[in-house]
Amino acid sequence: MKWLRLSLLVTLSFCSGESWSVPTASVSGQVIDAETKRPIADVQVTLVDSLPNQNDTDVDGYFWFDGIAPGKYTFRFVCVGYETLEQKIAVDAKPTVITIKLDILYQLEEIVVKAGIRPSDDELAQFEKTTDLVLSKQQLGQQMGMTIADTLSEEVGIAQQTMGRAAARPVLRGMGGDRVLILEDGSRTGDKSASSADHAVAIDPTTARNIQITRGPASLIYGSNTLGGVVNVKRLTIPESLPNHPTVNFTFQSESVNSGITGMTGLTLPLGDLAWRIQWNRRYASDTQTPVGILENTSLSNVNFSTGASVVKDWGHIGISGGRYRSDYGIPGSPEGHVKGVSIALDRQRYEGNLEYALNDGANISVRPYFLEKLKLDTTITRYQHQELESNGTLGVEFGVLTYNVSVRAHLRGNAIAGLWGEYRDHATGGFYWTPHTREMSLAGFCFKQRKLNDFTLQGAIRYNIKRVEPFKEGTVIQAGTVQRRNFGGISGAVSSIYHWNDPLSTGATLMKTFRAPGIEELFSDGPHLAVYSYEVGNAGLGSEDGFGAEAFLRYSSDRVKLNLAVFRNQIQDYLIPTNTGRKDWGSGAAGWLWIYQYKGQDVILDGAEFSIDTEIAPRFVASINMSYVKGVLDVSGLPIEQMPPLNGRVALRYVTQLLNFYFTTRFSDDQHRLGEFEEPTEAYIVNDIGFQLAFSMLRLEHQVVFAVENIFDTEYRQHLSRIKSVMPEPGRNVKFLYRVDF
Repeated sequence: MKWLRLSLLVTLSFCSGESWSVPTASVSGQVIDAETKRPIADVQVTLVDSLPNQNDTDVDGYFWFDGIAPGKYTFRFVCVGYETLEQKIAVDAKPTVITIKLDILYQLEEIVVKAGIRPSDDELAQFEKTTDLVLSKQQLGQQMGMTIADTLSEEVGIAQQTMGRAAARPVLRGMGGDRVLILEDGSRTGDKSASSADHAVAIDPTTARNIQITRGPASLIYGSNTLGGVVNVKRLTIPESLPNHPTVNFTFQSESVNSGITGMTGLTLPLGDLAWRIQWNRRYASDTQTPVGILENTSLSNVNFSTGASVVKDWGHIGISGGRYRSDYGIPGSPEGHVKGVSIALDRQRYEGNLEYALNDGANISVRPYFLEKLKLDTTITRYQHQELESNGTLGVEFGVLTYNVSVRAHLRGNAIAGLWGEYRDHATGGFYWTPHTREMSLAGFCFKQRKLNDFTLQGAIRYNIKRVEPFKEGTVIQAGTVQRRNFGGISGAVSSIYHWNDPLSTGATLMKTFRAPGIEELFSDGPHLAVYSYEVGNAGLGSEDGFGAEAFLRYSSDRVKLNLAVFRNQIQDYLIPTNTGRKDWGSGAAGWLWIYQYKGQDVILDGAEFSIDTEIAPRFVASINMSYVKGVLDVSGLPIEQMPPLNGRVALRYVTQLLNFYFTTRFSDDQHRLGEFEEPTEAYIVNDIGFQLAFSMLRLEHQVVFAVENIFDTEYRQHLSRIKSVMPEPGRNVKFLYRVDF
């Protein structure tokens, strides 16, 4: 009955003007670059004349305001790298649609940042993108899944490797694990999700402000191994601006396929020059239903709490935050591992501090280097505990990781960033797992630069990394080899060129060389890992991994058509991958034996392409298509690489108004019969989804409502990157609901 009353309330608010007296006037539009005519995302749009009312532009530069009384208003448009614009707009009873052009801020003097004006939370906003992606608040709401990987899976070129819905990690252009760098507010997450398919990412998507994927030279700011790209989840636990008034956001999400319920609430308070942020999230889900039955031991229970505060001044801000993420989830059973499955208890504590100092009029000009515009300092401490329990409660494997990160970045005149990054990682194991207690120490220096030459935009970056892997006790001989200190070092570099043929059309190319040193797990692993149905053995003699990538891309963006095409080739020398040796060892599995997987380095080639197009086929009707394909082979033998996603994509038809986005989507995948030696094939499938999204303002609150039905026809299908596809198919019909309100 509560849901019925809520539905009636929402319906009446739209249909009964006499009851609610909501004004029908509205203002919407698009913000574009005055020079390139390209849309600008994350522009802060403020309605100045009334009580504070703000809206951020989405990835295509669009914004909208509803419930405005007719009259004349002043709108302010703010974005880092552009001149602030104030525009007076006359609003009548009819919808008002405008286009706003922002001029680039040519900084001949100092940067001026005023308290209360929110800078963009993307430090690369002034740099031109290559084939990057940004999920805005509206897109996040529509695509929200149980995990970051699930939320991103609708984007072109992104798949997800799973062991049930709780344990999932994104795969970009056929690369997963440690080859995809996942960041939280620009810093390492400190979890172990990159080391194994059963390890979950310690971030809940409902706590994200937006999610950014950075590719090309700019990605080397964050890491040395970024051929596929960098995924940065922006949570902003440390406020970077001072709000004009207390702000509250609340999100509720539910889904039927596992009786899942999620709640998230956040509060930001201005206290003089101090901004205080507190956020809480709770997620619960029972076992997942599939078209052939219930997939047992896939339940999930998460609790996430964080708080942060910062002092915001005209020169920038300084702040600290702390938080804890706890998760208990199940990995389904398998005859190869444990027939009743394994339960995992994950606990991560994260403490962060950052400083952003812009050298503006308030700074000491006499000591300021003329080339320096802004300094950013980030520090993070993470304590991570992870236990894997068998069905009888026996401890199988235990991991503990203590991580310290520090990063210093200097924003320089002439569109350049230079900096240093360091990390200390203490890794210990327990239970029936004999990887030695080991520490890692890493240090890197980097520089990124952009230059514009008429219709050309040139970008370049270079990064040098050194890494030491040092066991606390050397000389021990295990199956992986002799345990001893290892040192690695290497250069990463990238260049991009983008040519603008005219306003809507541009083409470009990127060349990259990347470096990746093996981690503790790849060097010294030794023991049964029931959750991934394997006995893992490292290789103490492994060398570093060097990648060489080339990409060409085309972009076309007009009022009615948006098209993106990219083709790429990535050649990786000594590609490190756990390989089934064909041998078994005792590991207390169902039959007492587990397949032995050992890390080996092999030269590989990954060729692929991505294509997406959005076009208006009739007024308010938009058709979208995206497809991606990756072919991975061993360089010498030409044999396929394991765990490569097949040709896949989506076709969507949307009906879009100012308030409503109604969509019907067809997801498809080809079969995959290009297999590694011990890999299972998967068949082609077609799955259909339907849903709508409402975004509106009422009673000075911003509301977002999403209702969707995934897998409408309860189709039985299997994804190739699922590690449990032989046990159970993907989830069946799923009814999803999301409600978000900001005020």
